[in-house]
Amino acid sequence: MRTRRGGCRISVVVTVLVLVTLVSPGAFAQAGGRDVTGDILANRDVTLSGDAVVRLTGGVTTYTGVIGGEGVFTVGGTGTLVLVKNSDFTLPADRRRQKIVTVGGNHPVTTIENPDPPAVIVQRGATLQYGSGSGGDGVLGHFVQAPGVSLNTLNHRVDGTLDLAVHRAVSLGVISGAGLVKQRRGTWPGIELPGTHPFSGTLYVGTGADYGSVNYLTAMPNVRKVVNQGSFIHNAPDAEVVTDAADIYSQYYGNDINFHTWGSGVVRMSGVYSWSDNGSDTDPALSEPARNFATVPHRDNKRGINIEGATVTWGDGTNNRFFLPGNENTVYINLHAERNGTRSVLTFDYNGPVTLDAPISGGRYHDTMADVGRGDVVIAATRGNAVTFTAPQNYDGDTTIGDGASLRLGDGSPQGDSSLLPTGKIVDNGELIVQNAGQGARLARIGGKGAVTQAGPATTILTGELTYTGRTTVKAGTLAVTGGSLAASAAVDLPAAGTKLDLTRSDDPTVNNLSGAEGSTVAAGRALTVRATTATTFGGTLNATGEVTKTGAETLTLTGKHTTPDSAWTVGEGTLALAGSVQARQLAVAPAGTLRSTGTVQAAVDNAGTVEATGLTVRGAYTQRPGARLTGTRLTVTGAVQLAGTFAPSSAQGPGVLIDNQGTEPVRGTFEGLPEGAGITYHGGDGNDVVLTGGSGPVRSDTATPHGASVSRSGALWWVGVAAAALVLLTAVVFLVRRRARAGK
Repeated sequence: MRTRRGGCRISVVVTVLVLVTLVSPGAFAQAGGRDVTGDILANRDVTLSGDAVVRLTGGVTTYTGVIGGEGVFTVGGTGTLVLVKNSDFTLPADRRRQKIVTVGGNHPVTTIENPDPPAVIVQRGATLQYGSGSGGDGVLGHFVQAPGVSLNTLNHRVDGTLDLAVHRAVSLGVISGAGLVKQRRGTWPGIELPGTHPFSGTLYVGTGADYGSVNYLTAMPNVRKVVNQGSFIHNAPDAEVVTDAADIYSQYYGNDINFHTWGSGVVRMSGVYSWSDNGSDTDPALSEPARNFATVPHRDNKRGINIEGATVTWGDGTNNRFFLPGNENTVYINLHAERNGTRSVLTFDYNGPVTLDAPISGGRYHDTMADVGRGDVVIAATRGNAVTFTAPQNYDGDTTIGDGASLRLGDGSPQGDSSLLPTGKIVDNGELIVQNAGQGARLARIGGKGAVTQAGPATTILTGELTYTGRTTVKAGTLAVTGGSLAASAAVDLPAAGTKLDLTRSDDPTVNNLSGAEGSTVAAGRALTVRATTATTFGGTLNATGEVTKTGAETLTLTGKHTTPDSAWTVGEGTLALAGSVQARQLAVAPAGTLRSTGTVQAAVDNAGTVEATGLTVRGAYTQRPGARLTGTRLTVTGAVQLAGTFAPSSAQGPGVLIDNQGTEPVRGTFEGLPEGAGITYHGGDGNDVVLTGGSGPVRSDTATPHGASVSRSGALWWVGVAAAALVLLTAVVFLVRRRARAGK
């Protein structure tokens, strides 16, 4: 029996040791420690010699003593303990392990490594209040000085409420727990938050909080929500990224988030900054998302952003929960420049569509439109990052659109128009879409490898240096180019009827790889050049007062009607396939060009290259130059016909009218190698048509001979002789075979 009891005693001891090993020092202290409730109630000073706990029993207890010694101080029970004097104690030596590390030389940055366990614990249901709010600023702390910051080495665990009613900067060491840390309104300067905090509760910023600085880093990856009733100030040291992923709520008018960074530091916000019209301090909420956009009494839902020469990112590329839902009535965004000239940069980084309904400007606080914003805006190169602006923007810097991203100006509604100031450049490596319904936009200096799309009924004007190399698309309304050129744009497409590309005031009216639907229009002034490096079809209308030139080695097919009576058209290179009609002063085909047509040219045609006519009608004269070529089945001409060069019939070509000369003048000239009577007559039909007769010799295509060569009449007769000799030889062979067969029989 003694042995069994002894075994039981050993088992109990082992169990206790295991529990001591598994439970954190803070949790162990919550379960026990010296009870100092009586000392606290009696306002006696307390000297810790290990862990101590005060057990509140409701109401408010104001403590005028001080706490010293070594240990952990725990506030438990229910009610509020108010400290009006500063206390200084430390953890026992065997629990101290954290290191304060400062690096950076002239720009020192301090971090806390391997943090100590909590020295101040506020249990669930209890409230610890620092300061009376009216003068007494009692704080529990043991401070060490680092460059630019005084660090509290007493780390805090808050599962209940820590109420900060002090009028000086407060450091709480490393914060853990899941309760509420609340800094009251009107208690400047606020909380300093150096270190990485495991705290997963709610942070209430009543007046101010410093989330990072030029001298230290802050991270609170587990914070659920922040209530911001004052200025939530974010900062990042040089070469560091400070991230705040919390959802932030405001409850009354007059709060903002301010950003400061040093050097290449970046602050990244990946939560949502929203109004809260219900819930509690520990669990703020918004009853309806639309209330972020509605004006409410006293403008209680007005909140703002001040970027003070800082580099800031909204979103982390993993979702599309937009950081600042609101419009010009409920939010403001100010981009400022530092005195040393450092300008602000605001980046949007989402993986889906988001909308900014407020202007980015540069005034002071709520008077945001009093000055322009001093900074740049970036749409990050994250696939699916689709940002829409629905208000006119008022910042003076550049706008950059990353590869795979898009920026849309306007949402297609009359109240959702947007624009950019012409003072900055647009670096477009993704897609810029303009979708204004009422007020047109004027955009200057667009570069990059991205695309530009006109998608709204209001006219968009592009001006200045246009060097972007992506596609230009006019889906709706009019896109006008004034004082610039689309010559660098890889392709131009007008996919809908009623769309228009206006190049009448363009410096260089050149478009590449033009395509479009019936009912679309391309209008140019003195000249229009269409370059085809890929085969395209344009079913709309080309208008120009000057020359229209087709260049590029590939085929441009025109199916519409083009009325340009004062213009001279030139097919400089490649193929112009005309299925519709062209009215012009003249149409010239250069030596490297080809006109392939089943349509109508209401102009004189001057062919120095190739004309492929399969039902082509020329309402004017047709002149074919030496070295030029005509191929096809039928050409109708109403004016004078002057021939030179060659003719190449199609494989199915037979006798019949080749050129129906409806003019009164006889045909002048002949095709090279095809004189009158060589299977062709230039006086056929009504006396002045060009007709293939198939008479005294075949008409051959010049494609069987070197370019520019022809087949002579004597050469044709020689081929007839060869054919006759072959027929005689074949007859003799047949005769011999039959004779031998009879002999064998």
